[in-house]
Amino acid sequence: MIYSSNNSIRQILRARPMAVQILEEEFGQLIWDHQESTLVSLCTSRVIDVSDCLARIAKIPQSPPDTDWDNKPIYWLIDHLVRNHEAFREKEMPEIQSLLVEERLPAYPDGYIVKLLLQEYQHFQADFLKHMAEEEDFLFPKILRNEACLRYNALGPETHRGSVTVYLKSEAHQPEAEFKRMIISIREKLRNQHLDRPAAEIARKAETALDGFADRLLIHAELETNVLFPRVELLERKLYENHAPGRPRHTADK
Repeated sequence: MIYSSNNSIRQILRARPMAVQILEEEFGQLIWDHQESTLVSLCTSRVIDVSDCLARIAKIPQSPPDTDWDNKPIYWLIDHLVRNHEAFREKEMPEIQSLLVEERLPAYPDGYIVKLLLQEYQHFQADFLKHMAEEEDFLFPKILRNEACLRYNALGPETHRGSVTVYLKSEAHQPEAEFKRMIISIREKLRNQHLDRPAAEIARKAETALDGFADRLLIHAELETNVLFPRVELLERKLYENHAPGRPRHTADK
């Protein structure tokens, strides 16, 4: 994302959750009370150079994959997951589709099987894009605000669409594992075509790309299931049981 002074705080945090640290240094709780305000409007109200603020956000480094996530703020992990989404959405999935639509990739009879594989992959892609958007538009922002409640006494969690814990349970929130199974199925069907050259070479490239994508998707899913979700459930339990600092708390409707 190319950041603009006219982006809202919500848009910036959606694209770069690690910006929480910089924005809170400059504006404190204000960023949670005025999510729809533009960056330039907040900077103007505090007489802060918006260009400098934008430059600092643009220079935020990516966290290495071997980061000790359990001992970092949750927004560090969410930022890493959003970066994964960006790579899946903008690089890996389009590259796989480009291989599956390669004109030199026929199958029996008359390309019918490859056409079916492409359709199966496109269905997967549409479902996974929807899943990532749901996390980035609803789940991750809700988690970020809940974590901010630990830092600001007067801030309360959002109640819109209920708690994060209930959402995770009601959604059976482990779709990445199913997506990985779909990817492996597509790869195996492609491998079983026994294509001749040059189609076989193209197919091998597609298989390699699918293998790599499936592996990275599994690592991504395990981070959510084994690290993010348990931390989020514990965090929300503290908030709703009033064990967090700064009691009593209020809730925000949206």
